[in-house]
Amino acid sequence: MKFSDLIRKEKIFYYDKLPTKNKYELLKIILQQTLKDSKYEDKFDLIWNSLQEREKAMSTGIGGGLAIPHCTTEHVDEILSSLTLLKEDLDFQSLDSTPVRIIVLLIISRNNFDAHIKALASVARTFQNIDIKNNILKASSPEEVYKIIEKT
Repeated sequence: MKFSDLIRKEKIFYYDKLPTKNKYELLKIILQQTLKDSKYEDKFDLIWNSLQEREKAMSTGIGGGLAIPHCTTEHVDEILSSLTLLKEDLDFQSLDSTPVRIIVLLIISRNNFDAHIKALASVARTFQNIDIKNNILKASSPEEVYKIIEKT
């Protein structure tokens, strides 16, 4: 699975200024945007409960300024994803205590474990490439981010 197959152009979000410094409040905003215009908008509360439960179990801030909040749920039958670029640091209680600037959200059908593993691996593989990561961090718009992702 290629990272560029996971992230649609309209699901790249960019914040010059954080709307909140609370990671759960920001995750809620990102989830709302990710579900917007999908057949799952009315399942927001159910999906939010799954995502919040997963994040409370262990932070998905994996280090190096990257967080991959994710959950599996029976309330979707596909992979829903988004990428959020923050121009300000956010404390995400990351494993290495580094603030987060890139958030890749993944909501995956509970019935598709294979897709879950492949999606997480694709994100990890993409952001292990320091050039891709740095270019995304330097981007000044969702369009720029998408152009970088298209090349992955």
